[in-house]
Amino acid sequence: MRYLSLLFFGAFSAQATVYKCDTNGVVEFSQFPCADNAEALDMRPVGTALSGTPGEFRQQVDAVKRRSRFVEFQIAKLEQERTQAVDELKSEQYKLRRSFPRAEELTAIAQKIERTEQRYAERISTERATLRGLQAQVVTLERQYAQTSN
Repeated sequence: MRYLSLLFFGAFSAQATVYKCDTNGVVEFSQFPCADNAEALDMRPVGTALSGTPGEFRQQVDAVKRRSRFVEFQIAKLEQERTQAVDELKSEQYKLRRSFPRAEELTAIAQKIERTEQRYAERISTERATLRGLQAQVVTLERQYAQTSN
């Protein structure tokens, strides 16, 4: 059984390696070393580690954490954009109120504000769900590493 799992992991690792060569200024990728200076690249998708060195696990965890930080940045950016858009609409609404508008004009602005808040809330919710998924992926990778190191 142990040899079977080694064979499986070996096959997985072999499929995950691609070689990059730079020959006369032309970059070439191959499943076999294409030159003496071929650079081996690990092409496994991030977060799919089955076995590997502690460094490989750390790289995968770090990659997922970087993606998480990017998503956190996107959330903060969306929240800032939402605040700015709503503030602009509220300013427009305030100016409109001072000029004795018709009721439908005020209603239209109020609806714009509501739609803007709803649109941003949906986008932020989607990003937060992505973030939760990435955080779960980090936990899974760390558990996998803990199990393989024991």
